[in-house]
Amino acid sequence: DKTVPDITMIELDNERLDRMRDVEDGEAQEPDAKDLQPIGITLADGDNSTILAQRALWNAERHGDTISGDIVFDESNPYGMDKYIDSWDGKIALMCGGSPNGEFAPCALKAFNAARVGAEAVFIINKDSKLPLDRIGGGSLMGDLRVAFNTCSCGFPPIPVMLVPNEEGEKMRKLCRSGTDAGTAHAEMDVLADDFPRRTLRVRLCQACALMFSGIGILYGIIQCFQVEVGAEFLAAETAALARNIPCACIDVDLNRFWSRLGLAVIPHPWNILMSLLSWLAFPRVCFQFLFPPHGNVDVLGSMVLHAISFPFCTWVAFIFAGFCSSFITNHLLELFGFGIEQAGESTGVVAKEDRQVVQTWIMFAIEMYLLPQVYDAVAASRDEAMYLSILKQNRGHRSVVVVGAGHANGILQRARSRGL
Repeated sequence: DKTVPDITMIELDNERLDRMRDVEDGEAQEPDAKDLQPIGITLADGDNSTILAQRALWNAERHGDTISGDIVFDESNPYGMDKYIDSWDGKIALMCGGSPNGEFAPCALKAFNAARVGAEAVFIINKDSKLPLDRIGGGSLMGDLRVAFNTCSCGFPPIPVMLVPNEEGEKMRKLCRSGTDAGTAHAEMDVLADDFPRRTLRVRLCQACALMFSGIGILYGIIQCFQVEVGAEFLAAETAALARNIPCACIDVDLNRFWSRLGLAVIPHPWNILMSLLSWLAFPRVCFQFLFPPHGNVDVLGSMVLHAISFPFCTWVAFIFAGFCSSFITNHLLELFGFGIEQAGESTGVVAKEDRQVVQTWIMFAIEMYLLPQVYDAVAASRDEAMYLSILKQNRGHRSVVVVGAGHANGILQRARSRGL
Protein backbone atom coordinates (compact mmCIF):
# COMPACT_ATOMS: atom_id res chain seq x y z
CA ASP A 1 0.00 0.00 0.00
CA LYS A 2 2.87 2.43 0.76
CA THR A 3 4.95 1.55 -2.30
CA VAL A 4 2.08 1.70 -4.85
CA PRO A 5 3.96 -0.19 -7.58
CA ASP A 6 3.04 -0.27 -11.24
CA ILE A 7 3.82 -3.99 -11.49
CA THR A 8 4.52 -6.92 -9.17
CA MET A 9 6.95 -9.71 -10.09
CA ILE A 10 7.24 -13.11 -8.43
CA GLU A 11 9.80 -15.92 -8.46
CA LEU A 12 7.65 -18.38 -10.40
CA ASP A 13 7.03 -19.30 -14.01
CA ASN A 14 3.52 -19.35 -15.47
CA GLU A 15 3.24 -23.12 -15.35
CA ARG A 16 4.09 -23.42 -11.65
CA LEU A 17 1.85 -20.47 -10.80
CA ASP A 18 -1.09 -22.11 -12.56
CA ARG A 19 -0.44 -25.34 -10.69
CA MET A 20 -0.21 -23.60 -7.30
CA ARG A 21 -3.28 -21.42 -7.66
CA ASP A 22 -6.16 -22.32 -5.41
CA VAL A 23 -9.28 -20.86 -7.01
CA GLU A 24 -11.99 -20.47 -4.40
CA ASP A 25 -15.53 -21.59 -5.17
CA GLY A 26 -17.55 -18.81 -6.71
CA GLU A 27 -14.50 -16.70 -7.53
CA ALA A 28 -14.63 -15.33 -11.06
CA GLN A 29 -11.48 -16.34 -12.89
CA GLU A 30 -11.35 -15.81 -16.63
CA PRO A 31 -8.41 -15.98 -19.04
CA ASP A 32 -7.06 -12.85 -20.69
CA ALA A 33 -8.29 -12.34 -24.24
CA LYS A 34 -4.68 -12.11 -25.44
CA ASP A 35 -4.12 -15.71 -24.29
CA LEU A 36 -7.03 -17.05 -26.34
CA GLN A 37 -7.12 -18.16 -29.97
CA PRO A 38 -9.35 -16.06 -32.25
CA ILE A 39 -11.34 -18.15 -34.74
CA GLY A 40 -13.23 -16.73 -37.70
CA ILE A 41 -16.59 -18.40 -38.33
CA THR A 42 -18.33 -17.96 -41.68
CA LEU A 43 -21.85 -19.25 -42.31
CA ALA A 44 -23.25 -20.26 -45.67
CA ASP A 45 -25.37 -17.09 -45.81
CA GLY A 46 -22.20 -14.98 -45.55
CA ASP A 47 -22.58 -14.04 -41.88
CA ASN A 48 -19.14 -13.64 -40.24
CA SER A 49 -18.17 -13.70 -36.58
CA THR A 50 -15.09 -14.22 -34.43
CA ILE A 51 -14.98 -16.32 -31.29
CA LEU A 52 -12.21 -16.75 -28.73
CA ALA A 53 -11.23 -20.26 -27.68
CA GLN A 54 -8.84 -21.69 -25.09
CA ARG A 55 -5.82 -23.42 -26.61
CA ALA A 56 -4.24 -26.80 -26.03
CA LEU A 57 -0.65 -26.94 -24.80
CA TRP A 58 0.67 -28.32 -28.09
CA ASN A 59 -1.10 -25.95 -30.49
CA ALA A 60 1.97 -23.74 -30.90
CA GLU A 61 3.74 -26.67 -32.59
CA ARG A 62 1.75 -25.48 -35.64
CA HIS A 63 2.58 -21.82 -34.99
CA GLY A 64 2.05 -19.67 -38.08
CA ASP A 65 -0.08 -22.22 -39.94
CA THR A 66 -3.45 -21.16 -41.30
CA ILE A 67 -6.04 -23.83 -40.64
CA SER A 68 -9.45 -23.74 -42.26
CA GLY A 69 -12.25 -26.13 -43.07
CA ASP A 70 -15.92 -26.91 -42.73
CA ILE A 71 -17.07 -27.81 -39.24
CA VAL A 72 -18.54 -31.32 -38.91
CA PHE A 73 -20.20 -33.09 -36.00
CA ASP A 74 -20.76 -36.85 -35.84
CA GLU A 75 -24.01 -37.57 -33.98
CA SER A 76 -23.10 -41.26 -33.69
CA ASN A 77 -19.79 -40.34 -32.00
CA PRO A 78 -20.46 -37.05 -30.16
CA TYR A 79 -17.52 -37.35 -27.77
CA GLY A 80 -14.97 -38.41 -30.39
CA MET A 81 -13.89 -41.53 -28.50
CA ASP A 82 -14.97 -44.20 -31.01
CA LYS A 83 -13.32 -44.99 -34.32
CA TYR A 84 -14.55 -42.84 -37.17
CA ILE A 85 -15.90 -44.52 -40.30
CA ASP A 86 -16.02 -41.59 -42.72
CA SER A 87 -13.05 -39.55 -43.88
CA TRP A 88 -12.80 -36.00 -42.55
CA ASP A 89 -10.05 -34.76 -44.86
CA GLY A 90 -9.80 -30.98 -44.71
CA LYS A 91 -12.57 -30.66 -42.12
CA ILE A 92 -12.66 -29.50 -38.51
CA ALA A 93 -14.11 -31.96 -36.02
CA LEU A 94 -16.59 -30.60 -33.50
CA MET A 95 -17.22 -32.76 -30.44
CA CYS A 96 -18.48 -32.61 -26.88
CA GLY A 97 -16.09 -32.32 -23.98
CA GLY A 98 -15.40 -35.17 -21.60
CA SER A 99 -17.25 -38.48 -21.88
CA PRO A 100 -20.83 -39.59 -21.23
CA ASN A 101 -20.15 -41.82 -18.22
CA GLY A 102 -16.87 -40.49 -16.88
CA GLU A 103 -14.61 -42.67 -19.01
CA PHE A 104 -11.01 -41.67 -19.69
CA ALA A 105 -11.37 -39.09 -22.46
CA PRO A 106 -8.59 -36.46 -22.55
CA CYS A 107 -8.54 -33.97 -25.38
CA ALA A 108 -5.21 -35.40 -26.61
CA LEU A 109 -6.87 -38.76 -27.28
CA LYS A 110 -9.73 -37.03 -29.11
CA ALA A 111 -7.18 -35.19 -31.26
CA PHE A 112 -5.34 -38.39 -32.18
CA ASN A 113 -8.63 -40.08 -33.14
CA ALA A 114 -9.69 -37.17 -35.34
CA ALA A 115 -6.25 -36.87 -36.96
CA ARG A 116 -6.43 -40.51 -38.10
CA VAL A 117 -9.36 -39.68 -40.40
CA GLY A 118 -7.75 -36.52 -41.78
CA ALA A 119 -9.27 -33.77 -39.60
CA GLU A 120 -7.42 -30.45 -39.66
CA ALA A 121 -8.31 -29.46 -36.08
CA VAL A 122 -10.64 -30.29 -33.21
CA PHE A 123 -13.17 -27.97 -31.59
CA ILE A 124 -14.36 -29.18 -28.18
CA ILE A 125 -17.54 -27.70 -26.70
CA ASN A 126 -16.89 -26.49 -23.17
CA LYS A 127 -19.25 -27.84 -20.55
CA ASP A 128 -19.19 -24.67 -18.45
CA SER A 129 -20.27 -21.19 -19.41
CA LYS A 130 -16.75 -19.79 -18.86
CA LEU A 131 -13.50 -20.95 -20.40
CA PRO A 132 -10.82 -22.32 -18.06
CA LEU A 133 -8.00 -20.06 -16.96
CA ASP A 134 -5.21 -22.42 -18.05
CA ARG A 135 -4.29 -24.22 -21.26
CA ILE A 136 -6.05 -27.52 -21.83
CA GLY A 137 -4.34 -30.85 -22.42
CA GLY A 138 -2.05 -30.79 -19.40
CA GLY A 139 -2.84 -34.16 -17.87
CA SER A 140 -0.98 -36.22 -15.31
CA LEU A 141 1.99 -38.41 -16.20
CA MET A 142 -0.12 -41.55 -15.82
CA GLY A 143 -2.78 -40.00 -18.05
CA ASP A 144 -0.20 -39.28 -20.76
CA LEU A 145 1.04 -42.87 -20.49
CA ARG A 146 -2.51 -44.13 -21.07
CA VAL A 147 -2.84 -41.88 -24.12
CA ALA A 148 0.48 -43.18 -25.46
CA PHE A 149 -0.65 -46.78 -24.90
CA ASN A 150 -3.87 -46.16 -26.86
CA THR A 151 -2.27 -44.19 -29.69
CA CYS A 152 1.22 -45.76 -29.89
CA SER A 153 2.70 -42.26 -29.81
CA CYS A 154 4.82 -40.45 -27.20
CA GLY A 155 4.63 -37.11 -29.03
CA PHE A 156 2.11 -34.31 -29.30
CA PRO A 157 -1.13 -34.79 -31.25
CA PRO A 158 -0.57 -33.72 -34.87
CA ILE A 159 -3.51 -31.29 -34.96
CA PRO A 160 -4.48 -28.36 -32.72
CA VAL A 161 -7.38 -28.51 -30.27
CA MET A 162 -9.59 -25.57 -29.28
CA LEU A 163 -12.00 -25.42 -26.38
CA VAL A 164 -14.82 -23.21 -27.61
CA PRO A 165 -17.34 -21.46 -25.33
CA ASN A 166 -20.46 -23.49 -24.62
CA GLU A 167 -22.89 -21.08 -26.26
CA GLU A 168 -20.97 -20.78 -29.54
CA GLY A 169 -20.22 -24.50 -29.56
CA GLU A 170 -23.87 -25.44 -29.22
CA LYS A 171 -24.77 -23.06 -32.06
CA MET A 172 -22.24 -24.77 -34.32
CA ARG A 173 -23.56 -28.15 -33.23
CA LYS A 174 -27.13 -27.19 -34.23
CA LEU A 175 -25.91 -25.99 -37.62
CA CYS A 176 -24.15 -29.29 -38.22
CA ARG A 177 -27.30 -31.18 -37.19
CA SER A 178 -29.41 -29.42 -39.81
CA GLY A 179 -27.65 -31.37 -42.56
CA THR A 180 -28.31 -28.70 -45.20
CA ASP A 181 -25.89 -26.52 -47.15
CA ALA A 182 -27.48 -23.49 -45.54
CA GLY A 183 -26.40 -24.83 -42.17
CA THR A 184 -22.74 -25.27 -43.08
CA ALA A 185 -20.24 -23.40 -40.93
CA HIS A 186 -16.66 -22.72 -42.05
CA ALA A 187 -13.84 -21.90 -39.61
CA GLU A 188 -10.45 -20.32 -40.22
CA MET A 189 -7.65 -19.40 -37.83
CA ASP A 190 -3.97 -18.53 -37.78
CA VAL A 191 -2.37 -20.62 -35.04
CA LEU A 192 -0.79 -18.31 -32.48
CA ALA A 193 2.63 -18.63 -30.90
CA ASP A 194 2.69 -19.62 -27.25
CA ASP A 195 5.52 -19.32 -24.72
CA PHE A 196 3.67 -21.48 -22.19
CA PRO A 197 6.01 -24.46 -21.51
CA ARG A 198 5.07 -27.74 -23.13
CA ARG A 199 6.74 -31.12 -23.17
CA THR A 200 6.13 -34.46 -24.82
CA LEU A 201 5.76 -37.69 -22.88
CA ARG A 202 9.37 -38.58 -23.67
CA VAL A 203 10.58 -35.35 -22.07
CA ARG A 204 8.22 -35.75 -19.11
CA LEU A 205 9.55 -39.24 -18.40
CA CYS A 206 13.14 -38.00 -18.52
CA GLN A 207 12.35 -35.10 -16.21
CA ALA A 208 10.46 -37.37 -13.81
CA CYS A 209 13.47 -39.68 -13.58
CA ALA A 210 15.77 -36.71 -13.04
CA LEU A 211 13.49 -35.43 -10.27
CA MET A 212 13.53 -38.76 -8.46
CA PHE A 213 17.22 -39.62 -8.81
CA SER A 214 18.38 -36.09 -7.99
CA GLY A 215 16.39 -36.23 -4.76
CA ILE A 216 14.43 -33.05 -5.60
CA GLY A 217 11.19 -34.90 -6.30
CA ILE A 218 11.50 -36.95 -3.11
CA LEU A 219 12.31 -33.83 -1.07
CA TYR A 220 9.29 -31.83 -2.23
CA GLY A 221 7.03 -34.89 -2.32
CA ILE A 222 7.63 -35.65 1.37
CA ILE A 223 7.27 -32.00 2.32
CA GLN A 224 3.91 -31.88 0.56
CA CYS A 225 2.82 -35.06 2.38
CA PHE A 226 3.29 -33.16 5.63
CA GLN A 227 1.14 -30.35 4.17
CA VAL A 228 3.92 -27.79 4.45
CA GLU A 229 3.16 -24.81 2.22
CA VAL A 230 6.04 -24.06 -0.14
CA GLY A 231 5.89 -20.82 -2.10
CA ALA A 232 2.82 -19.41 -0.35
CA GLU A 233 4.46 -15.98 -0.29
CA PHE A 234 4.33 -15.81 -4.08
CA LEU A 235 0.62 -16.61 -4.16
CA ALA A 236 0.05 -14.01 -1.45
CA ALA A 237 1.91 -11.44 -3.57
CA GLU A 238 -0.22 -12.26 -6.60
CA THR A 239 -3.44 -12.08 -4.58
CA ALA A 240 -2.46 -8.73 -3.09
CA ALA A 241 -1.53 -7.35 -6.50
CA LEU A 242 -4.77 -8.49 -8.15
CA ALA A 243 -6.80 -7.03 -5.28
CA ARG A 244 -5.25 -3.63 -6.09
CA ASN A 245 -5.55 -4.04 -9.87
CA ILE A 246 -1.76 -4.25 -10.21
CA PRO A 247 -0.45 -6.59 -12.93
CA CYS A 248 1.57 -9.55 -11.68
CA ALA A 249 4.34 -11.06 -13.85
CA CYS A 250 6.34 -14.28 -13.49
CA ILE A 251 10.11 -13.88 -13.88
CA ASP A 252 11.56 -17.33 -13.17
CA VAL A 253 12.63 -19.90 -15.76
CA ASP A 254 10.26 -22.75 -16.59
CA LEU A 255 11.07 -26.38 -15.87
CA ASN A 256 12.18 -27.07 -19.44
CA ARG A 257 14.88 -24.39 -19.26
CA PHE A 258 15.77 -25.41 -15.71
CA TRP A 259 16.47 -29.03 -16.62
CA SER A 260 18.22 -28.04 -19.82
CA ARG A 261 20.63 -25.78 -17.90
CA LEU A 262 21.19 -28.38 -15.20
CA GLY A 263 21.92 -31.06 -17.78
CA LEU A 264 24.44 -28.87 -19.58
CA ALA A 265 26.08 -27.87 -16.30
CA VAL A 266 26.86 -31.41 -15.10
CA ILE A 267 28.46 -32.62 -18.34
CA PRO A 268 32.19 -32.93 -17.49
CA HIS A 269 33.71 -31.18 -20.49
CA PRO A 270 36.81 -28.96 -20.10
CA TRP A 271 34.95 -25.66 -19.77
CA ASN A 272 32.70 -26.97 -16.98
CA ILE A 273 35.69 -28.47 -15.17
CA LEU A 274 37.50 -25.12 -15.38
CA MET A 275 34.43 -23.24 -14.09
CA SER A 276 34.12 -25.68 -11.21
CA LEU A 277 37.78 -25.13 -10.29
CA LEU A 278 37.41 -21.34 -10.42
CA SER A 279 34.30 -21.58 -8.23
CA TRP A 280 36.25 -23.38 -5.52
CA LEU A 281 38.97 -20.73 -5.70
CA ALA A 282 36.29 -18.10 -5.08
CA PHE A 283 34.65 -20.09 -2.29
CA PRO A 284 36.49 -18.40 0.64
CA ARG A 285 35.40 -14.94 -0.52
CA VAL A 286 31.80 -16.08 -1.08
CA CYS A 287 31.72 -17.84 2.28
CA PHE A 288 33.00 -14.71 4.07
CA GLN A 289 30.31 -12.57 2.42
CA PHE A 290 27.70 -15.16 3.40
CA LEU A 291 28.78 -15.01 7.05
CA PHE A 292 29.34 -11.23 7.07
CA PRO A 293 27.08 -9.73 4.36
CA PRO A 294 28.11 -6.25 3.14
CA HIS A 295 25.87 -3.25 3.66
CA GLY A 296 22.82 -3.37 1.40
CA ASN A 297 22.79 -7.16 1.04
CA VAL A 298 20.24 -9.52 2.54
CA ASP A 299 21.52 -11.38 5.60
CA VAL A 300 20.64 -14.85 4.32
CA LEU A 301 22.14 -16.68 7.29
CA GLY A 302 20.30 -14.49 9.79
CA SER A 303 17.06 -14.92 7.86
CA MET A 304 17.51 -18.69 7.90
CA VAL A 305 17.99 -18.68 11.66
CA LEU A 306 14.93 -16.50 12.28
CA HIS A 307 12.76 -18.60 9.98
CA ALA A 308 14.03 -21.84 11.47
CA ILE A 309 13.08 -20.65 14.97
CA SER A 310 9.57 -19.83 13.76
CA PHE A 311 8.97 -23.28 12.22
CA PRO A 312 6.42 -25.47 14.00
CA PHE A 313 7.41 -28.99 15.06
CA CYS A 314 5.65 -30.60 12.09
CA THR A 315 7.67 -28.51 9.63
CA TRP A 316 10.92 -29.49 11.34
CA VAL A 317 10.01 -33.16 11.10
CA ALA A 318 9.07 -32.75 7.43
CA PHE A 319 12.35 -31.05 6.48
CA ILE A 320 14.54 -33.47 8.45
CA PHE A 321 12.79 -36.57 7.11
CA ALA A 322 12.69 -35.22 3.53
CA GLY A 323 16.37 -34.26 3.67
CA PHE A 324 17.33 -37.70 4.98
CA CYS A 325 15.39 -39.54 2.26
CA SER A 326 16.63 -37.36 -0.62
CA SER A 327 20.26 -37.55 0.55
CA PHE A 328 19.92 -41.33 0.87
CA ILE A 329 19.07 -41.54 -2.84
CA THR A 330 21.79 -39.15 -4.02
CA ASN A 331 24.47 -40.76 -1.84
CA HIS A 332 23.72 -44.24 -3.14
CA LEU A 333 23.66 -42.93 -6.70
CA LEU A 334 27.13 -41.43 -6.23
CA GLU A 335 28.31 -44.68 -4.66
CA LEU A 336 27.09 -46.51 -7.73
CA PHE A 337 29.13 -44.23 -10.00
CA GLY A 338 32.18 -44.62 -7.80
CA PHE A 339 31.79 -48.39 -7.70
CA GLY A 340 31.53 -48.61 -11.49
CA ILE A 341 34.64 -46.51 -12.08
CA GLU A 342 36.60 -48.42 -9.42
CA GLN A 343 35.61 -51.78 -10.88
CA ALA A 344 36.81 -50.64 -14.31
CA GLY A 345 40.16 -49.61 -12.79
CA GLU A 346 40.41 -52.86 -10.84
CA SER A 347 39.74 -55.00 -13.93
CA THR A 348 42.56 -53.25 -15.82
CA GLY A 349 45.01 -53.59 -12.93
CA VAL A 350 45.22 -49.86 -12.20
CA VAL A 351 43.57 -50.30 -8.77
CA ALA A 352 44.57 -52.99 -6.29
CA LYS A 353 41.79 -54.99 -4.66
CA GLU A 354 42.85 -53.99 -1.15
CA ASP A 355 42.59 -50.29 -2.13
CA ARG A 356 39.01 -50.64 -3.37
CA GLN A 357 37.31 -48.72 -0.54
CA VAL A 358 39.82 -45.87 -0.54
CA VAL A 359 39.59 -45.41 -4.30
CA GLN A 360 35.79 -45.39 -4.22
CA THR A 361 35.86 -42.73 -1.50
CA TRP A 362 38.21 -40.51 -3.52
CA ILE A 363 36.14 -40.98 -6.68
CA MET A 364 32.97 -39.92 -4.85
CA PHE A 365 34.82 -36.95 -3.37
CA ALA A 366 36.03 -35.86 -6.82
CA ILE A 367 32.52 -36.17 -8.29
CA GLU A 368 31.05 -34.10 -5.46
CA MET A 369 33.76 -31.45 -5.76
CA TYR A 370 32.97 -31.12 -9.45
CA LEU A 371 29.17 -31.25 -9.19
CA LEU A 372 28.52 -28.91 -6.26
CA PRO A 373 29.60 -25.65 -7.97
CA GLN A 374 27.99 -26.68 -11.26
CA VAL A 375 24.68 -27.54 -9.64
CA TYR A 376 24.75 -24.28 -7.68
CA ASP A 377 25.37 -22.35 -10.89
CA ALA A 378 22.49 -24.06 -12.71
CA VAL A 379 20.01 -23.96 -9.82
CA ALA A 380 20.81 -20.56 -8.29
CA ALA A 381 23.26 -18.31 -10.17
CA SER A 382 21.86 -18.81 -13.67
CA ARG A 383 18.34 -18.27 -12.36
CA ASP A 384 19.51 -15.02 -10.72
CA GLU A 385 20.66 -13.88 -14.15
CA ALA A 386 17.44 -15.01 -15.84
CA MET A 387 15.26 -13.27 -13.25
CA TYR A 388 17.34 -10.08 -13.48
CA LEU A 389 16.83 -10.03 -17.27
CA SER A 390 13.11 -10.66 -16.81
CA ILE A 391 12.92 -7.75 -14.38
CA LEU A 392 14.59 -5.49 -16.95
CA LYS A 393 12.12 -6.65 -19.60
CA GLN A 394 9.04 -6.16 -17.41
CA ASN A 395 10.17 -3.03 -15.55
CA ARG A 396 10.62 -0.47 -18.35
CA GLY A 397 11.19 2.38 -15.91
CA HIS A 398 8.17 1.61 -13.73
CA ARG A 399 8.08 1.28 -9.96
CA SER A 400 8.14 -2.43 -9.20
CA VAL A 401 7.82 -4.86 -6.31
CA VAL A 402 9.82 -8.07 -6.79
CA VAL A 403 9.11 -11.04 -4.51
CA VAL A 404 11.90 -13.64 -4.54
CA GLY A 405 13.47 -16.04 -2.06
CA ALA A 406 16.33 -14.84 0.13
CA GLY A 407 18.74 -17.14 -1.72
CA HIS A 408 18.22 -15.19 -4.95
CA ALA A 409 17.92 -11.67 -3.55
CA ASN A 410 21.65 -10.88 -3.31
CA GLY A 411 22.42 -12.22 -6.78
CA ILE A 412 19.73 -10.02 -8.31
CA LEU A 413 20.76 -6.99 -6.23
CA GLN A 414 24.39 -7.40 -7.28
CA ARG A 415 23.42 -7.35 -10.96
CA ALA A 416 21.12 -4.39 -10.43
CA ARG A 417 23.90 -2.36 -8.79
CA SER A 418 26.53 -3.20 -11.39
CA ARG A 419 24.38 -3.13 -14.53
CA GLY A 420 21.43 -0.96 -13.50
CA LEU A 421 17.70 -1.27 -13.93
